[in-house]
Amino acid sequence: MASEQPISLSERQEQCKPVVLVVDDDLTHQKLLGLLSDRLGITCYMCSSCAEALDALRMFSFDVILMDYRMPEVDGCICSERIREMKEEIRGNIPIIAVTAHIMPGSKEKCLAAGMNDFLGKPFTLEELEAKLCFWLERKTESKG
Repeated sequence: MASEQPISLSERQEQCKPVVLVVDDDLTHQKLLGLLSDRLGITCYMCSSCAEALDALRMFSFDVILMDYRMPEVDGCICSERIREMKEEIRGNIPIIAVTAHIMPGSKEKCLAAGMNDFLGKPFTLEELEAKLCFWLERKTESKG
């Protein structure tokens, strides 16, 4: 069985531009991801809190969620649990990737236990972010087909 190369985000953009929900209270991180979105061929919708993210999920469809681990009111793990509780309301199981500088023993496991699908430590490279997004966008496409 031949293994297929994942579709790059620039190739995917020609097909359909993925929409990524970014949940991060840090405006600098939001701006960085906004700048990277053009290079990655994605559209980013920014939220600063769990409440904003839940509202956005009720109104719009997203392909992937990039979730900050540490936020002041409701942290990324609790927010992910709330998103998973809304599975039927938001029509599906959207991949959630934790994006955090909080890389302590057990952090990744805590994120996965809360319903996140993956973990990306800050600082990260453009290539690392692209690889995570490609992987989860490809999985999502496969599960639909």
